Amino acid sequence: MFSDVSKAAIVLMFLVLSVFALLKRVTKLSVLRGLYINYLWTFFLIFTVSEFLSFNVAIWILAILCFVALREYFTLVDIRLQDRWGILGAYFSIPFMIIFIPLNWYGLFIISIPVYAFLVIPFLVVLGGKETEGTISSIGAIDFGLFFLVYCIGHIGYLALFSTWWAIMLIINVSVCDFIAFLLKKSKKPRLSNVLIHYFISAPVTIIFTLALSFWTGIPWLHSLILGLLIPTLVAIGRYTLTYIEADLGIGSGRLLPGKGRVIDSLRSFLYAAPVVFHYIRYFSMRSDAF
Repeated sequence: MFSDVSKAAIVLMFLVLSVFALLKRVTKLSVLRGLYINYLWTFFLIFTVSEFLSFNVAIWILAILCFVALREYFTLVDIRLQDRWGILGAYFSIPFMIIFIPLNWYGLFIISIPVYAFLVIPFLVVLGGKETEGTISSIGAIDFGLFFLVYCIGHIGYLALFSTWWAIMLIINVSVCDFIAFLLKKSKKPRLSNVLIHYFISAPVTIIFTLALSFWTGIPWLHSLILGLLIPTLVAIGRYTLTYIEADLGIGSGRLLPGKGRVIDSLRSFLYAAPVVFHYIRYFSMRSDAF
């Protein structure tokens, strides 16, 4: 009975997001334009496919999202033509990491990119040409994009393997933080005071949502409270950090188009939240006296 209600709730959220995504396409409401509805829809498509079809299929939708984000990043970052082998290696790192998630092979998942990919990519970069100047910059740029836009986002998939509702809890709370930040947004300049204001307004809301979702997630109230405080902190750090990186890439409010920074800007709040929340929940869920 609980399983049926849980699946019905996921489908309902997916249908609601589908309506909002459609409205965003056919209307010019500023609130809808400012939200990353399409990416929320993508996440809930993953959850819906996982619940009703197969997690093995759903996880490859996440792989496609990682590919799109990484591809956008490579179109914006300044790298050399001879680095194409390193870029190709970065793209192949996506399935190399993703394949370990449905196998629940945590040991290889956790080192797939920070060890193996980070060792292979420098070799591929130097293999691509004879020009030595800019080699370190190229390796750093490729590894940076791969780490944030593939490895960090990949933790959402592993979280969904443990529990779809754990991943939903993360997605909803991050989205709440971003929605509040959007309503309060006055400037693109990364001011620490704005970050703190957004946090103190977001934290009570995320605490309420996390506690309310504990019925579905099964996370004890104490840990739900901690996660409600932790998630807006991680979102604030992610938004603040990526604002500088976006500025360096030339991403501005007037350039948030497909291929011009929209994907990176839409995912930036997950980059710190996804891996930290995953490891927090995994650690305490493995302790019988905690969850």
